[in-house]
Amino acid sequence: MSTPKKKDKTQQAAGEDTVLTDVLGPHAKVKIITVLIGESDRDLNPTDISRLAGIDRSTFYEHIDDLVAYGVVEETRTVGNSQMYQINRDNPAAEDLAQLEWDLLDYIPEE
Repeated sequence: MSTPKKKDKTQQAAGEDTVLTDVLGPHAKVKIITVLIGESDRDLNPTDISRLAGIDRSTFYEHIDDLVAYGVVEETRTVGNSQMYQINRDNPAAEDLAQLEWDLLDYIPEE
């Protein structure tokens, strides 16, 4: 039986191996939020979010409505047939999650 090849850091999705996924777990919602916090200066389409989060687009669609309903993620505009999404900076919970990520970075040991 062969051992699966491990992705090197250059191939790893941005939503994987982050302080939030380390603390909160690698759930798809955590990965989506992590990507959108990291890209808070722009909106992204589902394909880009899925790629950066390291999840399938179908998984993205299973979870995005919940994140929008909580107000953590907002729909910004439609480009062609694609809805665009962004972290909702006006939502206190979204801001708290972003702050949690920054606060946790202080506890990462230096290598």
